[in-house]
Amino acid sequence: MPRKIAQWLTVLLGVLIVAGAPAQAQLFESDSKQLGNSKMDIVVKEVERRPRASLVEIKTNSVGSSVGSSFFILCSLRRLAALRGDYRYIVKIEDQRRSQMLVGFLQAPEEPLSNAGPEFKSLNPREAVIDLQQFAPICDSMK
Repeated sequence: MPRKIAQWLTVLLGVLIVAGAPAQAQLFESDSKQLGNSKMDIVVKEVERRPRASLVEIKTNSVGSSVGSSFFILCSLRRLAALRGDYRYIVKIEDQRRSQMLVGFLQAPEEPLSNAGPEFKSLNPREAVIDLQQFAPICDSMK
C-alpha cells in the first residue's frame, strides 16, 4: 500500500508542477499579406522574448516598394512595443546576415540603454533611440 501511495503522490506532484508553470506568452507575428497588398510579402516574427527586448526575424519574400516595406516593419515593431508594455521608445541592433534584429524597449528617451539589455549599452542614445509615436499617423492608417 505505501508504494501505491508514493506512486500516486509522484504523479500528483508532476501534474501540479505542470499546471502551476507559467504559460509562455505567445510570440508576436505580423504578416504584410494581412494588409491586402499583393506586391509586398514580409513576415516580422518575434523568435525570442527577453525581459526588455525581443529578437525579431524578418522574412522578405517580396519587397513591393522600399518605403512601404520599411514602414510595414517599423509599424510592426510599434505594435510589438505596445504589446510588450505600451513602450513608446525602442533601440535596435540589426543583423542583416541573419535577417534579424534585437529590439530593446525603453520607457523614456533618457533611460539608460542597458536597461533594455547589455547589448545596447555601447550605442549612442542620441542616434539609437527611436520615438515610435512620431510614426503613429502612418501606422494607424495602415490598419
